[in-house]
Amino acid sequence: MRGRFSLLIAASLVLGLAAPSLALAQVAGNQGQQGARQPAIPLPPALQAAMATGNSEAVQQAIATLSGGNREQAAQLAVAVVQAAEQMMATNPQGAVAMAGAAVASVKNADVQQAAQRQTESVITTAARIFVNPNVERAAPEASAQLALATMAAAVTTGNATLSANTANQAVGTAERVLAVAPAAAMQVAAAAVQSINNSGVAQANPQQSLQVVMTAARIIVQPEAQRIAPVAVAAMAAASVQVVSNSAVYQMSANSAVSVMASAYTAASSQAVTAAVPSAASDVRTELRTAQQAQVLTVVNPTNVSAINTILSGKQPDTQQTTSSNTQNTNNNTNNNTNNNTNTDTHNNDAGDNKTKTGSPT
Repeated sequence: MRGRFSLLIAASLVLGLAAPSLALAQVAGNQGQQGARQPAIPLPPALQAAMATGNSEAVQQAIATLSGGNREQAAQLAVAVVQAAEQMMATNPQGAVAMAGAAVASVKNADVQQAAQRQTESVITTAARIFVNPNVERAAPEASAQLALATMAAAVTTGNATLSANTANQAVGTAERVLAVAPAAAMQVAAAAVQSINNSGVAQANPQQSLQVVMTAARIIVQPEAQRIAPVAVAAMAAASVQVVSNSAVYQMSANSAVSVMASAYTAASSQAVTAAVPSAASDVRTELRTAQQAQVLTVVNPTNVSAINTILSGKQPDTQQTTSSNTQNTNNNTNNNTNNNTNTDTHNNDAGDNKTKTGSPT
C-alpha cells in the first residue's frame, strides 16, 4: 500500500512552474560583501556575466564550462552563486530565487554530491534559507515553491536523512505560508515534503522533524481549498501522514500531536472533495489507523491509543488531553530544540559521519 500512496503523491507533483528569467545585474555589486553566515566566494567574471543575463540556464551552463568537468569545482561555483543569491533577498527576491535554483540544479546529481559533499550541503542549506525568507515568499510565492521542490529533491539524493528531514520541514512551512496565494504550488511542496520523510530511515533518525512535517501537512490538508485544488495529493498525504506518526520513534515525541495528525488525516480523507476524486481515500486511511491501533508499542507509549483511534473512526475528535503529561512536556522540549536546529540548519557537522544516516529513495 505504501507504494500506492507514493504513486498518488507523484501523480500530484506536476510542476508547471517555469524557471524565472530575471535581471540579476546587481550581483556584481553584492558578491563582494560578506554573507550572514560565511564569507562570500568571489564570482568569476564569466559567471557574473551569465547571472546578468537573467537566465538561470545560462548560469548553470557557465558553472559547467568554468568547472571543466571537475565536479568539486562545479559545486564550489554553485556555493558562490547561492551565496550571491542570499545577498539579494532583500532587494531582488525573484533574482535570489532564480540564482539559488541554478545553484541547486548544479549539485543535484549524485556524482557531484559524492565528489563534493560539504559544498552540496552548503548549497542546499543556503537555498533553504532563501525559500523560507518572508520577503521571498511574499514577493515570489510560486518561485519559492519551485525552489523548495528542487532543494528537497537534491537533499533526498544526498542520502543524508537529517538534511532531508530539515529541508522537508522548512519546505512544508513555506507551503503553509503561501497556501492562500499559491495553493497549487503549496500543495506540490507539501506533498513532496511528506513523501520525503515517509521513509523509516528518515523518520527513525529524525523523529521530531518528521513529526513537525506531518503536523504542518495536517493543518494544510484539512483546508477546503487544499482539498479542492489537489484532492489526490490530500488523499495520499493523509495516508502517508498516518504512516509517519505510527512510527514508534515519531509517536513517542508526542502522542498528543500524533493522534491529532491521525484525526486530521481521517477528516481530510473523508471530505466530499477528496472522496469524489479518490473513492478509497477514507478506507485507505482507516486501514492505516487500524494498523496503528493494533501496534502494542504505541499503546505502551500512550495507553489511550486504542480508544483515541476508535474515537477518530467514529467521526469525532479525540480528547488528546487524556495522554500523559510527560508526552506533552516532551513535545514542548523537542519543539524548542527543533526551532533552534532549523534556525541553524547548516549540516556541516555531518562531515564526521556520526549524524549521517544513508537512505535510499523516500518512496
